[in-house]
Amino acid sequence: MIYQEVKRVLRLQASLVGLAVVVALLASAGSVTVAVSALLGGLAVLVPALVYARIAYAKRHVAPAVLIKAHFLAEAVKFCLTVLLSGAVLASFKDLSVVGFLGGFFAATSGYGFGLLIKN
Repeated sequence: MIYQEVKRVLRLQASLVGLAVVVALLASAGSVTVAVSALLGGLAVLVPALVYARIAYAKRHVAPAVLIKAHFLAEAVKFCLTVLLSGAVLASFKDLSVVGFLGGFFAATSGYGFGLLIKN
């Protein structure tokens, strides 16, 4: 079960990735390669964030030590998954636009910070 606040941050990250894809498409005069690169960059952040949420918030109403261990494990998995996904994308796609990839990556990453600042 994922808390509503976490869902809100994940939705904001996904929205910012969508915005980055649209901006990449418009800025590149319709180049699908740049837009796909932005999408892949965003997914390299979104997928590990979702895995983090699943691991960290799997248990409720447990001792604080158990919660801390879950968050440390989730952060380690998120870090490794982010590195692996980014490396796989950079190594696999020959026509990848690095600017588009980094734009999507930073858009999704900034969604975390903005999500914590924005209160409903």
